[in-house]
Amino acid sequence: MGLNKIVRYGRVSSIDPVRATIRVMFDDEDEMVSYDLPVIVQNSLKNKDYALPDVGEHVVCLFLGNGISAGFCLGAVYDTSNPPPRNNQDIRSVDFADGTIVEYDRASHVLNINCVGDINIKAAGKITINGAIVDIN
Repeated sequence: MGLNKIVRYGRVSSIDPVRATIRVMFDDEDEMVSYDLPVIVQNSLKNKDYALPDVGEHVVCLFLGNGISAGFCLGAVYDTSNPPPRNNQDIRSVDFADGTIVEYDRASHVLNINCVGDINIKAAGKITINGAIVDIN
């Protein structure tokens, strides 16, 4: 089986948020749809990450060599129709669909959180806020 059948590029056609799996449609194969594919995350045991691509999002998948019945979604990718929201390697950010942005610039050491809704902070212990100037509005 050629590499073009093991590593594939397609669009998410459906999501199972309970199992953290997706199905992917491949335009190069007459819109054939994969079986459920687990989405690879950073951590899944003690620390747990949870993020799924959206329906219609372009993803890269790795298959185990027996067709499209067993494999994994390696992640989403940017393309010309959906470019990256930043162009600076020092910035790490998450831009949510509702307009909320969480961004850290490691060069300037600035963390920005712009939330369009409420922010809830909960601690089992003490919360300490230190800064040269602390403005509370």
